[in-house]
Amino acid sequence: MKRKNLDLELNIWKNYPLIAGVDEAGRGALAGPLVVASVILPTGFHNHLIQDSKILNHIQRKKVYQIIKKGALEYNIVFKSVQEIEEKNPLGATKEAMIETILNLKNKPNLCLVDGKEEIVVEGIKTVSIVGGDRQSINIAAASIIAKVTRDEFMQKLHNKYPLYNWYENKGYPNRSHLLSLFRYGICDLHRKTYEPIKSLLKPDCDKKKIFAKYNI
Repeated sequence: MKRKNLDLELNIWKNYPLIAGVDEAGRGALAGPLVVASVILPTGFHNHLIQDSKILNHIQRKKVYQIIKKGALEYNIVFKSVQEIEEKNPLGATKEAMIETILNLKNKPNLCLVDGKEEIVVEGIKTVSIVGGDRQSINIAAASIIAKVTRDEFMQKLHNKYPLYNWYENKGYPNRSHLLSLFRYGICDLHRKTYEPIKSLLKPDCDKKKIFAKYNI
């Protein structure tokens, strides 16, 4: 994925000196929490190392994570548990967490730039949703890194309690090692029962061979 200039804010900082970027990590994972972060960088802030978290490897992300923590005017992180994700559905939990992390900021932003297409409403604060915002806005990219590193480190700690699922490496996402562990050992209390293939595996009449074939296991 090509690196971007992330210069969206250059044309709007003069009208909105306090811009918050908002992004999430873990919405597509099979296990563990959803993490949403908001970040307010100083007006005119630039660092070429800050990019969409998906562009960076884990070493680069951890390095930039420290740069953002030191350089940001403020940042906030909200966790949503597996139970909240399943009760409110992934989109509902994500939007709720985004609103919470904005309202938790001590500095009230003039504008919030939110990654994705779903709109959120925060009383008294203008919000703009941007598809692919983490490749356009430095504040959103910073939020994507804070959310991603925070969640990755949390899942790596959980690996010690749930070593069968290799969360240290897959962070709860549905890669081959995680899926194989699910089929071999079943689920634990941190798996999302409304997500596939977990939802199908829990059915009394599930055909594991068909599920294996579907996921190329």
